[in-house]
Amino acid sequence: MKVYLLKSKGKGIVPDYIQVRSDTYAIIGYFKASNPDKGLDEIGIEDDARRQRATALFEQLEYGKIIEAEL
Repeated sequence: MKVYLLKSKGKGIVPDYIQVRSDTYAIIGYFKASNPDKGLDEIGIEDDARRQRATALFEQLEYGKIIEAEL
């Protein structure tokens, strides 16, 4: 599944978030960066290998930069 990922930095008590967007830039997932498993459940990624690859991508994301990824 081709998606676009964006990590946004929280301020104060607001946590960091990750947005997962479709190829038309519609939001298909929005979750706390500290809890990526919930987000992967939300977008329907259940395969362990895909989950590990996605989690590694989330950890490497830079704040404010949109990247194209294959999940």
